[in-house]
Amino acid sequence: MSDPANKTIYRNVMLALMAGTIITVFVAFQVNLGRPGNLFVGILIAVVKATLVVLFFMHLKYEKRWWLGLVLFPVVLVMIILFSNFPDTGLNGEEFVSPAVEKVEHRAAKPGGAR
Repeated sequence: MSDPANKTIYRNVMLALMAGTIITVFVAFQVNLGRPGNLFVGILIAVVKATLVVLFFMHLKYEKRWWLGLVLFPVVLVMIILFSNFPDTGLNGEEFVSPAVEKVEHRAAKPGGAR
């Protein structure tokens, strides 16, 4: 491998990973972008952090680019799957209740518990 043993690079990557973790926790608990917005920001930060790990700790930054095609195809497929689920994920939660669900009267809700 042609990776230079440079402690400064590893320290900077570690600091970036820690900053990404802090930003993710801050966005999750303090910033309200809505459920889809928070999911998008969380996934975006996770992708950046995973890229840093792959490039520096797995030493792929200093390799030849033959692996790029092997990595990009599955990454594109995973992104398609994740982002195609965002519309459905955005409709799940406390703020969305289908009108059809509100009209249904359940047997268990009757007084006395009679069925």
